[in-house]
Amino acid sequence: MKVTIDEISPVQKRLSVEISSDVVLKELNETYAKLNKKVKIKGFRPGKVPRKIIEKFYSDQVKSEVIDTLISKTLPKAIEDARLIPILHPQLDSASPIKAGETFSYSVTVDLWPEFEVTDYKGIEIEKPEITVTDQEVEEQLEALRRHFGAIEAVEEDRPLETNDIAIIDYSGEIDGEPVEGLDEKDYYLEVGKGYFNEEFERAIIGMAVGSERTIEITYPDDAINEKVAGKTVYYNVVLKGIKKRILPELNDEFAQKFSPDYKTIDDLRERLKKQILADKEEAVRSSLRNQILDKLVSGVDFPVPERLIEAKLDQMIDNISGHLHERGVDLEKAGISQDRLKEKMREDAIKQVKTELILDKIADKEDVKVENEELARHIDQSSTQIDREELLAALVQHVLPKLRAKKTLDLLLEHAVIRQAASEADAMDQTRD
Repeated sequence: MKVTIDEISPVQKRLSVEISSDVVLKELNETYAKLNKKVKIKGFRPGKVPRKIIEKFYSDQVKSEVIDTLISKTLPKAIEDARLIPILHPQLDSASPIKAGETFSYSVTVDLWPEFEVTDYKGIEIEKPEITVTDQEVEEQLEALRRHFGAIEAVEEDRPLETNDIAIIDYSGEIDGEPVEGLDEKDYYLEVGKGYFNEEFERAIIGMAVGSERTIEITYPDDAINEKVAGKTVYYNVVLKGIKKRILPELNDEFAQKFSPDYKTIDDLRERLKKQILADKEEAVRSSLRNQILDKLVSGVDFPVPERLIEAKLDQMIDNISGHLHERGVDLEKAGISQDRLKEKMREDAIKQVKTELILDKIADKEDVKVENEELARHIDQSSTQIDREELLAALVQHVLPKLRAKKTLDLLLEHAVIRQAASEADAMDQTRD
């Protein structure tokens, strides 16, 4: 076996392997011999089929199997001899045909663990924001509850569309006089002024009367995610078919009692909401502290990241977005979202996430952070029993174990961090005046 190495980048090498003709012939003969014992060809007893007959029917299958076998047998040794430490399974680039009496060669791309050092990761200085819950925040939550439990009724009076109304519209979009697929809907419910659709569009339909039509011109930025409209001007033809509005329940004791028998008055509900907001803010602060640590770790060390790791992270992020859209009955194509544009927008975030994972993994090795078997066992017990236990364990080791280890590492860093109380908004304003 002859091995040559070409450097593509500091974290990527191309490994070319050449295998001698006698090894190729030996593997061919062994594969045909095994196949001879299994094949059933009319007129021949099992194991007594002439080689030429087997080659006639199974040549392509045997050659493919021999290629897989030769690569699987030689690649680990080639990587070991080259003293490479792959971070991903090597990617096959090319393979020569299999021919008796000739050498066989193949090449793979090997993505490597980047070389870097992480120092001073204990004692990182971070700021803990001050937590307060205002009366306004509580009232906003109450309003959200009112909206959720409100009834939607048609507007009977003869009046134009207003902010906060629910417009029932038909719309279709054109670019350069041609209709655009995906930019049209019938009986679409649009809550005006919430920004769920397009703020400029929503402002433009205010004042329309039921039964009226209006053409709305919207120019989209060049980096719009929907590639159909990016950098283009769309003319929407809009028909207002109806107006509805939310009828909100009164904020009284009766409203509070709908949520729990423990709430006797509306003030009881307010107190419960205040506690929930406080708990949410405390969780947000914990998240903020962790993010500050991660930001300082990433900014403190620079190293190249294998492109395949970035692509894998981007695919994962797009799958998450696609899953959220699917829950709403929409897919990326129907939403007009280009995967390429999404990847372009999310690339920097993906690189940061990959670097974060690699840095935490490096620290976990240095600090000997381990995930105990009992922790994995709890995940197995909490998972569906319909899945084979061995398959489930393999999936947990691949996907859950790294996350658990990263979390424990981050908890360790947070435990050793220097946490300073951030100045309140009032104090910050006083300092500014001084």
